[in-house]
Amino acid sequence: MITYADIEAAYRVVKPVVHKTPLLTSRTLDTHSLNRVFLKAENFQRIGAFKIRGAYNKIHSLTLEERKRGVVAHSSGNHAQGVALAASMLGVHATIVMPKSAPPNKVAGTKSYGAEVIFCEDSSDDRERVAKNLEEERKLVPVPPYDDDKIIAGQGTVAVEIAQDIDKLDYLFVPVGGGGIIAGNAVAAKKLFPGVKVIGVETETANDCYQTFRKKEIVSIQPPNTIADGMRTQSIGKRNFEILMNYVDDVITVSDQQVIDMMKFLIERMKVVVEPTGAVAPAAVYHNVLNLSGKTVCAIISGGNVDPAFLKKIL
Repeated sequence: MITYADIEAAYRVVKPVVHKTPLLTSRTLDTHSLNRVFLKAENFQRIGAFKIRGAYNKIHSLTLEERKRGVVAHSSGNHAQGVALAASMLGVHATIVMPKSAPPNKVAGTKSYGAEVIFCEDSSDDRERVAKNLEEERKLVPVPPYDDDKIIAGQGTVAVEIAQDIDKLDYLFVPVGGGGIIAGNAVAAKKLFPGVKVIGVETETANDCYQTFRKKEIVSIQPPNTIADGMRTQSIGKRNFEILMNYVDDVITVSDQQVIDMMKFLIERMKVVVEPTGAVAPAAVYHNVLNLSGKTVCAIISGGNVDPAFLKKIL
């Protein structure tokens, strides 16, 4: 299991290449939620999402021989773009497996960073199968989306930056897909903010981690039907599970409609565009799912790569 020292080391690696993203505030949001709210805006990160942090930390750790072989990853979009950009910066060829249903803007972004994109079926199981085949056939080095110590440590650098801007935090709300961002940031937050409660948030139909947390064993679900494409994973990773059970205080869910409401609020009142997955953790705060009052809370906006056609539809 990773430690805070691993996250500190990761921050030294990624700090020169990532943006230090801002903490956004809104008095209207504070009033509506009954709490003092900060939103960590990783939608303003390079590639439009936090995923560049873990991807760069992982690829940076590879040997010269591994870099020459090239890397392979599978993703519905943001990890794909993160790996593609990190590989490009480090002079490594990247092959990315993406589901046929991946948002067109994320596919275009991945290709724009020079990666080779290969499409697969929509399930996360098929993504893993195709990526594994490519790894074996081409002798590529895998860059996992979440179940990897270097990836987890890199994602945990989000909390390092949060602690640079605020001294006190009662609750940290983090979106959960495969578990990389919540694992890394749970470890970091518990070190940086003594007494903080770390809360994972999923959509109701993509509730594999919600079930996992309560059953205390990894639960796998069928490919979920959710607007949050970053949460279409079917289970969390083994490393992520260990950290989840040791560092996370609760996992809760929000509805797709609550996510849409949050996206609309962010656009109309805060002039900020986020993707559905990026609005999941803030939605739990906006709708005050835990019935908190007078607390200092932070929710991570994980990304802003929303499909324009989808944005037009919900507006």
